[in-house]
Amino acid sequence: MTRYTFALFIIISLSNKSLATQVDVTFVTEHLPPYQIINDDTSVSGFATEVVSEVARRANIDYNLHGYSWVRTYNLALKKANFCIFSIARIPSRENLFAWIGPVTEKNNAVVWSLKSNVHGREVKTLNDLKRYTTAVNKNDVTHTAMLDIGLTENENLYVLVHSNSLVNLLVTRPEIDFIVADDITIPHRAKLSGVSIDLLLRVIEVESLSLNFYLACNIDTDRNIIERLKTNLAKIHQDGTYQKILSRWKSKMPHLK
Repeated sequence: MTRYTFALFIIISLSNKSLATQVDVTFVTEHLPPYQIINDDTSVSGFATEVVSEVARRANIDYNLHGYSWVRTYNLALKKANFCIFSIARIPSRENLFAWIGPVTEKNNAVVWSLKSNVHGREVKTLNDLKRYTTAVNKNDVTHTAMLDIGLTENENLYVLVHSNSLVNLLVTRPEIDFIVADDITIPHRAKLSGVSIDLLLRVIEVESLSLNFYLACNIDTDRNIIERLKTNLAKIHQDGTYQKILSRWKSKMPHLK
């Protein structure tokens, strides 16, 4: 083998290796049981994860899947082409920031929660009443935006938390935190994660204007062919009953509020 042939062989081999490891899409998500669950070995499971994996399989898309904090997840999908995010709420301020694939969860409104032992003297009949107290939300989460929209102010009556795993725990460990914002589906899992009995929590008021029906979305510069394949196959699993089968299987595992 000549020196030229050998060099060409090395180039082709490296090129083939690169092609073999190349993926079409990187899916990123946060830990939000039961939708997405980042396990101890860093693998990701959960209801929405199964939905997204099935869509990618049907679309014949090679992908990586990683779980990070919400802030990192959101920024990666916002800035990197061919990165897709789930489960993300579709709200007007985000509409033009992402290519929206479709819904991966049921419709579900946000709710303001408190400790049952912590509500005496704290009367909340409307969302405007929250201005007299301190409410905690996750940074850059849709609930963060919603509380700002109703007039709450950071470092005054709005506490912003970076690590979503600690949201419920704030009610127990921080006396100055009066309320948190979550939803009916994730709150039992958040409570369990924090080691707080769900029986200690009180559903204070529903935020009817804040629907937490979550979506799969991709970076705005993601390949259009990938976008269309994902859209088509997500629509199909809603139409052919596959989505309902996955949902039914996970609903049987979900803890329920009493």
